Order: sequence, then C-alpha cells, then structure tokens
Amino acid sequence: MGLEMLVIFASVMGLALLLYLVMILSFQDGDSSASETISIAVRISQRIYTNPTEDEIRTVSLMLRYVAHLGLFFVVGLVTTFVSMVIFRRYYRIFGVLLSGGICYLLAYYTEYYKQFVEGRHFQMTDVALNWLGSAAGIACMVLSYFMNRLLVEMSS
Repeated sequence: MGLEMLVIFASVMGLALLLYLVMILSFQDGDSSASETISIAVRISQRIYTNPTEDEIRTVSLMLRYVAHLGLFFVVGLVTTFVSMVIFRRYYRIFGVLLSGGICYLLAYYTEYYKQFVEGRHFQMTDVALNWLGSAAGIACMVLSYFMNRLLVEMSS
C-alpha cells in the first residue's frame, strides 16, 4: 500500500510540474516568445539552407511552433492518462481516460484563451487544435500501451 501511494504521489507531482511548465511557456510575453522561436528557427534554417531567406526562416519558425504545440501536449496527454490510469482501477479506468481527455481539452483551450490577455500574444484556434491533437495522440498512445501490456501479460501466462 505504501509503494502504491508513493507512485500515485510521484505521478501527480510529475503532472503538476509538467502543467507548471505549460503555464510558464504559455504566459511568456510576446517579444521573448517570438525572439526565442526566431533564434532557434535561424539556427535550424542555417543547417538546412546555405543562405536562408527571411521567408525560409519564417516557415521554419512556423513549423517549429507547430511541433512545439504538438509535442508538449502529446506529453501532457500521455502523463495525464498515465496518472488517471494509476489512480483509477479496473473498469473505472475508462472514466479516468475520459477525465484525462476532458482535462487535456480544457488545458488546450484555456492556455490559448488566456494568451490574449498577455502582452504581445493572441488567441489562435489553430493552436487549440494542435494542442488537442497532441493530447489526443498522447492519450491514444497510453491507452494502446496499456492494452499491449495486458496482451503481453496474457500471452506470457
């Protein structure tokens, strides 16, 4: 029982730290967020192109932003589903997965919604969609890994 509570506590704390990271990244002011993205895009563009143009750098910056939304929320979906599967047992895991989907959707929407109140940032529905797609992919991977694990356990018995 003690180890189980430790795993639940560690999982919830890991999720809380991840959500804190999402909030920090979401509520950066527009200038620092854009300058970080552009500096990374310039370095990537210089590795792809010999002499990158502004258009190529802007395209790489856009793709970098899309990958960041998808990747970060993929991890959020994965971790949220893991935590819900650790907390909820047996048939209640279905409720846990649905709950994690709801939490991920709310997080995907409201992190973008509140950006409009941060100087230099704005709300974009495409970012909400990218956040939700990343979360859904993370949820699907965690559920698939759960069923694969169950299948392998059954096959080994």
